[in-house]
Amino acid sequence: MALDLDIWTVEKLSDYFGGRPDVANVTLREAIDKYTEEKLVEVVEYAKANSPFYAEKIGESAFAEIPFTTADELREREKDFLCVSPSQISRIVTLQTSGTTGKPKRVYFTEEDQQLTVDHFNHGMRLIADSTDKVLILMPALSEGSLGLLLGQGIRDMGAQAIEYGLPDKKDMEKILQLIRDEGVTSVVASPTHMIALARQAEKEMANGAEEIYLRSVLLSGEFIPDNTALMLEDVFQCMVFEHYGMTEMGLGCAVTCGYSRGHHIREADLYIELINPLTGEVVPETEGRNTPGFSNYGEIVFTTLTRKGMPFIRYRTGDFSRWVLTDCPCGSSLKMLDKVVPGDGRMDKERNGE
Repeated sequence: MALDLDIWTVEKLSDYFGGRPDVANVTLREAIDKYTEEKLVEVVEYAKANSPFYAEKIGESAFAEIPFTTADELREREKDFLCVSPSQISRIVTLQTSGTTGKPKRVYFTEEDQQLTVDHFNHGMRLIADSTDKVLILMPALSEGSLGLLLGQGIRDMGAQAIEYGLPDKKDMEKILQLIRDEGVTSVVASPTHMIALARQAEKEMANGAEEIYLRSVLLSGEFIPDNTALMLEDVFQCMVFEHYGMTEMGLGCAVTCGYSRGHHIREADLYIELINPLTGEVVPETEGRNTPGFSNYGEIVFTTLTRKGMPFIRYRTGDFSRWVLTDCPCGSSLKMLDKVVPGDGRMDKERNGE
C-alpha cells in the first residue's frame, strides 16, 4: 500500500534531519515541505559549483526565477550538465525522441544515482506486490544498469522473485504466456502496448480451451495508458492494474498509483514537481490544503532532482501534462498526487542504448 512509500519517505527524511529539534513535532507533510525547501537550496548550490551549464544558467537567480531547462539544451550541452568527473559515471542512457532525426539525449548516472532508482523500485513495487510474488519484467534488460535489471534488483530487495525477460517482440506472446503458466508468475511489469498484445493472445488461447491465466497485479509504464486498456486487462487477467509515470531524466521513476484512487503518488524525497503554463511559464498554483475538493488546473510537468549527483536536473520541462489531485487519498498517504499524465514529447523517448 502507499503507506509503504510514506514509511520510506520518513526514513529518508529522518536520515537527513538527524533528530533536529525544529522537526521533532511536525506532521509528515510539514517535514516533507521543509525538506524540499532545504534540498532545493542545496541542489542549486551544488549544480552552480560543479556544472558549467548550471553555473551559467542559474547565476544569482532565486529558485523560482531560474529559467527552465529544456531537452534541446541537454542534447546540445550534455557534458556541461555533469557535476562529477567522467570516471564516476557508471551508466549512460541514450534517448532518441520518436520522429526526431537530430542529436539524441544522453543521461548520465553515477553508481549512487542508480542505487536511488533501485531503492525507489524496491519501495514503489510494494504497492503492487509482496514477498510471495513472482514478477515478470517486460522491460529493457540486456545491459548492466538497464531499466529491467534495476527493477529486478529492487524487487529482489523487497523479498519477491523477478524474471527479467527483456523487451518482447509480438511473436513472443505465446512463449510469454507459457512462461507465466510454467513459472507461476503472479505480477507483470510492461508497457500498455505489450500488455494488450499479451491479453489478446491469452483471450485467443483461452477461447480454444487453454488454461486460464490469473494475475494478482499488472504495472503499466512507458506509454500513455488509456482507461479502457486498464479495464481490458482487469477483465482478461482478473487483476489489479497500477500505473507508473516516469522518464529517464527523473531517474526512471516519478509517481505510481496505489489502487485506491486515480492519483499518482510522487517520489517526493527525490523529486520536486511543478506544473506550469507552457505558454507563459507561470506556475499553476496549488490550492491551499489537502482536503480541497476536486483538482487544480492542468499544467506542464517540470521537475527538479533533489538527490542526483552525476547529472542533476533543475526545472526541467518534460512536455507532459497533468494536474494536482487535491483531495486526500483513501490509502492515507501524505504524499502529493498527480492525476493521469497526458503525454507530450517527453513520453515518446525510447532507450536506444542497452535495451
